[in-house]
Amino acid sequence: MTRVALIAAVTLALAACGGSGHARGKPLVIVVNAPFSRTPYLGRTIENGVRLAVGEVNAAGLRVGGTSYELRVQTKDSALSPARAVSNVRSAADEHAVAVVDEGTGIDASWRVARGLPICIVFAGGAGAVDPATRPNVFRIAPTDHGVAFRLAEYLIPKHLRIALLHDDSDYGAAGASALGAAFSQNRSSVAVDETVPADALDLGPQVLRARRAHATALLVWGRPATIASAIAAARSSGWDVPVFAPPTGADPFVRQQLADHPSWVNGLTFAGGRLTAEVGPGPFTSFEQRYEGAYGVDRVGVKTRAGQQVLEPPETAMYAYDFVNLLAAALLKAGSIDPGKVTRALEEVTTEGANGDERAFNRSNHEGVVDDDVYFARFSDMTYAPVKDDPLSATLPTIDQTR
Repeated sequence: MTRVALIAAVTLALAACGGSGHARGKPLVIVVNAPFSRTPYLGRTIENGVRLAVGEVNAAGLRVGGTSYELRVQTKDSALSPARAVSNVRSAADEHAVAVVDEGTGIDASWRVARGLPICIVFAGGAGAVDPATRPNVFRIAPTDHGVAFRLAEYLIPKHLRIALLHDDSDYGAAGASALGAAFSQNRSSVAVDETVPADALDLGPQVLRARRAHATALLVWGRPATIASAIAAARSSGWDVPVFAPPTGADPFVRQQLADHPSWVNGLTFAGGRLTAEVGPGPFTSFEQRYEGAYGVDRVGVKTRAGQQVLEPPETAMYAYDFVNLLAAALLKAGSIDPGKVTRALEEVTTEGANGDERAFNRSNHEGVVDDDVYFARFSDMTYAPVKDDPLSATLPTIDQTR
């Protein structure tokens, strides 16, 4: 059976099981393990993506192995603490959840206590987190740090910039530092300085000054949104109009919120992220976005354009969480069981259409749901971003509306 045919078969099966869509079944819990108290936007968008897919699966009906089930969502706050993240996953396994949708904090330990429970990372992209041979229950639908870092190197090195690599000491920053090190290993002459900064620093003035004195002509800042905002503020407040580049956290609303008093400082910030639209065009993502906003409202960034329009954040991370739940539902049908081991194996054999029109699938040798080539670049202007024109992939992508 072709992949397209398999997608169609899975879609028909999901629609057919359950009949009227009104029947209630035995509860089957999906746990969302995310830093709700530390990065509320990230936690909320992951949760909403899961809830949207759960609502649609339940409306169609879910019958597994002769038993009707109703998916339910339970949230657990990791607070960006690996210890809490591990405790949350242990609790999910103890409570017989069917899967965990995870931001990624603490995954190096939490996968061990899951007792085979499928875990899908929908944000963190660190190398080693996903390995079908050693961590068969861990999957990811999100851009990998490897893909983001190598795309950044591929984009920046030909521009003959001297790049200051700044990364914070959070887990996210440390993973990014490793990826950047590999990406620039063959072109160290492009790196002016490589420095770790405190994730909780309020002022990065000294570090940015060192980058300037090293004759850097670009900043590549990998870390939490607060780190990116602090680096931009330090550069701009000192009169340094250096171009700034970032990983996906550069698009986080917090960056713009922190710089709202100086909106011009955001202009030119360029970030790398997973593309929102596929070869079929913007239609599928637009449809997903409309359903998302119909259920949860728009995600307001909290800033306005010069014309006074409210700026909205497209639901990218929600899309990844949504896609995993649909793959999970397909795997449950394929397995005919809610046994964690059987569901994990079935996740390697099913394919669904993602919210942006891409195929989503895993296999026995690859548990990554976003390929490295699907990383694009977008640049900010007037508090909204658009794909850049000087990158072949990015230049083919449409701009997603971000105002109302």
